[in-house]
Amino acid sequence: MALAAHSSFDRRRSLAVAAPPRQARPLTQALIVHRADIVRAGVSTLLASSAPFDVAEAASVFEGLRLSSAFHPQVILFDFAPGEGAEACRLLAGLWPRPRLIALVSRSQGASPRECLDAGADAAIAIETVSREGFLIAIQRALDGTGPVVAGFPSTAELPAAMAVDDGPLSVLTPREREILYLIGEGLGNREIAEALVLSIKTVEAHRANLSRKLNVRPRAGLMRLAMSAGLA
Repeated sequence: MALAAHSSFDRRRSLAVAAPPRQARPLTQALIVHRADIVRAGVSTLLASSAPFDVAEAASVFEGLRLSSAFHPQVILFDFAPGEGAEACRLLAGLWPRPRLIALVSRSQGASPRECLDAGADAAIAIETVSREGFLIAIQRALDGTGPVVAGFPSTAELPAAMAVDDGPLSVLTPREREILYLIGEGLGNREIAEALVLSIKTVEAHRANLSRKLNVRPRAGLMRLAMSAGLA
């Protein structure tokens, strides 16, 4: 009897040991191509915070093409500058299997979302004004193949509204208002913001009044909390 009980215990234990492990979520292969180290690091951190991404980085398109031959990225986020951006898009689109292409645009480069999409990008993101949530939504929509995506740019009549990622309450703000909201979130006062952006204090006060009106938030502490919750600070 004791032997039979012992055998039963062993069978149960062996079944438990043989149970298959839980499968991990599949990794998405992502390549970031940008000349600025700080941009590559920031985008990599954002991707890692949202889903399992295996991220590689390159400082130039040609380095990115070399890495892609072994890495086979599913999505490439790349620096889009006027003139160079269209050629970079053409080269990256020639990879097989073709990755989703996300154009990263800075304000100093002045490229429009239409230029990015016409060049063949699946999404265009203004990296200096997009919120964390807007950035991640745009990446996911591009990966899902739900059509061209635009995030972080001010509203423009040249693009269908369906292309734009709803950035929550921040979608109504101009790029300058986003900058000021960011600095408020960092704890700067009106005079410090004026010095940082080379504006007059009266101009900063006018922008703050517009922020309060558009976001329906009057106290400074409320604007700070909103900036932090939107990932601006």
